[in-house]
Amino acid sequence: MNKRSQRREPGELNKKPDHLPEYRPDNRPPEEAVSGQPGDPDRSGGPTLAGVPASSGQPAPGSAAPEPPVSPSPPASPPSRENFGRPETLGTIERVLDEVERRLTDKVVLDELAEHAYLSKFHLHRLMRAATGLPLMEYIRARKLSASAHALLDTGSSGTVLGTALAFGFEHEQSYIRAFKRQFGVTPAQFRRGTAQIRLVERYDTSALKEIRRGVVFEPTFVIKPRSLYAGRRATIPLAENFERHTANAQGVSFFYGEHAQIPRKLKPSVYIGLTLYPPEYGAEATDYLTSAEVSSLEGLEAQWDTAELPAGKYAVFTYIGRFHPEHLTIHELNDIWNYMDEWLLRSPYEQAHGHHFEYIDAALAREDYCEADLYIPIRDLRT
Repeated sequence: MNKRSQRREPGELNKKPDHLPEYRPDNRPPEEAVSGQPGDPDRSGGPTLAGVPASSGQPAPGSAAPEPPVSPSPPASPPSRENFGRPETLGTIERVLDEVERRLTDKVVLDELAEHAYLSKFHLHRLMRAATGLPLMEYIRARKLSASAHALLDTGSSGTVLGTALAFGFEHEQSYIRAFKRQFGVTPAQFRRGTAQIRLVERYDTSALKEIRRGVVFEPTFVIKPRSLYAGRRATIPLAENFERHTANAQGVSFFYGEHAQIPRKLKPSVYIGLTLYPPEYGAEATDYLTSAEVSSLEGLEAQWDTAELPAGKYAVFTYIGRFHPEHLTIHELNDIWNYMDEWLLRSPYEQAHGHHFEYIDAALAREDYCEADLYIPIRDLRT
């Protein structure tokens, strides 16, 4: 076995290099040189992992406690013709948005939307919040109220406050008035009498989403993450070996189903962290990959576990959602995600700040028809 592929002793692993290089996209192997297969379809949970530099396209993590596949209910109505042929996740978002617009004057029932989307209510909420930035029912209420503002300006009987409330699915005039004031800062009557403009919530524009194989990448959110601590198993993995044998993937699945549960003081027991480090001496030949959990303290852990400490910093967080189990997230989707992230960095005022990135996957969210993975990239603002 190549010595670089062997796991080093914990004491050696915890030595910090003087400098961690930033990842350079030109280090990524050409996509045509990479091949990958979906995870074993017989397994119902566990992470699918990367362990490669940013933009390398190796399979990412995913996990879930084993459970039977969810049998979806038939949709409330057929998908719109315009959405046939759209990638499955984006098509789901479009169908839900279409249904909301069609029913602005009706009472919208969450169970019916979930059936229409072929998703549980829980996962539908997560998908639509990732897209619109609002809880689903809050988005629906904002769209109803925005549409109702036009009706309030009508001069006919339908323009009365009571008539408008009933027309847009509110059962009581007072509940409509309270909702309108919370949304816009004025009552419906004040809006009709006054000259102040209000800010509407329009139908969400899905052009901001990036379609990739079997899923969607959302525009990044930004977080400041405090100093963080990780414990697990760390290995040096040659990139060529990883592309050919999916070494990091195999190590991650083994770790998640085995030793992950034994790590003490985990911040969140259901979360898997796949931390990739780029030691400068490896160049573009290999990376260090830590299959891990985030912990509250490293006290007493160094003797048994490989550990890492990351400094506080700003991260761009890219969320990927697909309509399949995270374990089936392959090299093809990951390469598309990293391509999108490369493009985003090039047109943004940021650069990668440190020689690491990590994948965050909550096993509690995973289902046979739902994959959610967050990729954290440390960034530095070039304007400061």
